[in-house]
Amino acid sequence: MRKRALEAFFNCVCRFLYLVGIQTIRILRRIRRRLRYFFMPLSTLLRRGYSFIIGVRLQKIKRKFTLLRRNLAGFGRHVRKRGFVQAARAYFRSARKNPLPRRSFVASILNFAVPVCSVFLLLAVIQYWNGLHFGLVLSNGGGPIAAIQDEGVYEEAAEMVNQRMVHDTARQDADVKFSPGFQLTSGRSDYASAGSVCDLLIRQSNGIIEEAGGLYVDGKLLGTVKSSADLRYMLENLLDAAKGEEAGVTARFTRNVEIISGLYPTTSIISTDKMREIVGGTSKAGTTYMVKDGDTVTSIAHANHTTVAELKRINQNLGDSIHPGDLINLQVAIPALEIELVKTVTYEETVPYTTVTQNDDSQYTDYSKVVTQGVNGKQRCVDTVHMKNGAETGRESLSKTILVEPVNKVVVVGTKKRPVNQTGVASGKLIWPVPALHTITTYFTWRWGKFHTGIDISGSGAYGKTIVAADGGTVVLAGPNDGYGYCVILNHHNGKSTLYGHCSTLLVSAGESVSKGQPIAKIGSTGNSTGPHCHFEVIVGGKKVNPLDYVS
Repeated sequence: MRKRALEAFFNCVCRFLYLVGIQTIRILRRIRRRLRYFFMPLSTLLRRGYSFIIGVRLQKIKRKFTLLRRNLAGFGRHVRKRGFVQAARAYFRSARKNPLPRRSFVASILNFAVPVCSVFLLLAVIQYWNGLHFGLVLSNGGGPIAAIQDEGVYEEAAEMVNQRMVHDTARQDADVKFSPGFQLTSGRSDYASAGSVCDLLIRQSNGIIEEAGGLYVDGKLLGTVKSSADLRYMLENLLDAAKGEEAGVTARFTRNVEIISGLYPTTSIISTDKMREIVGGTSKAGTTYMVKDGDTVTSIAHANHTTVAELKRINQNLGDSIHPGDLINLQVAIPALEIELVKTVTYEETVPYTTVTQNDDSQYTDYSKVVTQGVNGKQRCVDTVHMKNGAETGRESLSKTILVEPVNKVVVVGTKKRPVNQTGVASGKLIWPVPALHTITTYFTWRWGKFHTGIDISGSGAYGKTIVAADGGTVVLAGPNDGYGYCVILNHHNGKSTLYGHCSTLLVSAGESVSKGQPIAKIGSTGNSTGPHCHFEVIVGGKKVNPLDYVS
């Protein structure tokens, strides 16, 4: 039965797939027919256009090529039979008698070749003109000066002329007048720079000029001296002085410093000593300083190389009392040529250890134990330090090498939750044993020639006040205990025990389990006592410890 059912199901699926396939094929054929009918006018138009525009011409050329090939084949047979000379004579006699087919063939070839050659010629012309370098021929007052790449070169040169002439203090009214003219040129590669154009313009100015070296800072002329070598020597001395005697230090100017040799007005040239004063000089610039903890007016003045009087002059409301967060105006000296020092420093630093926590599900959550003490490591660091005006402005780390590996601190902590106030089970944390009293009359210290091993808790109306269990546990002793009088001792089963002495009434008995905060006795003055109080002790691992380390 199962086999027949499977065969029936299989036959049903096959019939379904067959019907789906047949219907899909019918639908696709119908779509194809409709698309063919829809696009038939367009395809007919394209075929007719192709046949009319290109097809007929191609057929003519093909027939002419076939005729030419046949003629060449016949010419080859004539060459083999009669020789090349006789065959050539016969071929040209035939061509003179019937020249029209060959002429039409040549015309058809030219109809296609001429447009194609024209396109290639146009592309070659465009490529040629794109490859040319165009420039301008600069003229001033009608005479050509030099070939420049663009008008920007002239504008830069004119600005340089103005910077040079501004130092001509002897002839303030001798402004250089320019009448520039430009003419397009091409095919040149020897275009003049702005500096050479500047020299040519100055030479045309008919002024008193001289070959000299100018010091430019960020494009602006700072001064001019006769010898460019003196300028270079002066700048090198500045950099060497900034580096000092420390090895491995490089110095560089933070601004763009250039020495440009050229023609300068004679009256603008200054002495080398004067230039040295300008280069080594400073200017005042305003800044603000936020007061920090420990700052005083005197310390701020000393740190910024000024005086208290100068600070008070700049800050008119500045008194002798300043507070952290106050803003103080300063005037700092900015060098004319600011120098940045770059040096490589090597130092050692501490690698802090990491604390690793390990869980112990057999211990309660208040349990923790240090298994391995953490030890810091050490590493050698190599940094690149950037300094400006004696202050560090940036630092880049080059390498770090571990010298001593740090040892991780391993701490085992419990994850087991303690039951809340379950009888006989300790929570791990002790509470104050006398809720109604908070006065300590005697501490964990020496007294009367011997050590007092607990604390005495008392106060007004202390007699009969309730004493409670500091934590859950089992009563070890509930009765007389020598000098303690009536006494209760609890074992908390976690290495801790507590003792409650000088009681007047006991509320528990030995062997009984008590919970945290359960009343266990009443305050009295039994045993060696001078008044009603509770003598409370904490014993950890068999040793009596200061109870105030566990309760408060």
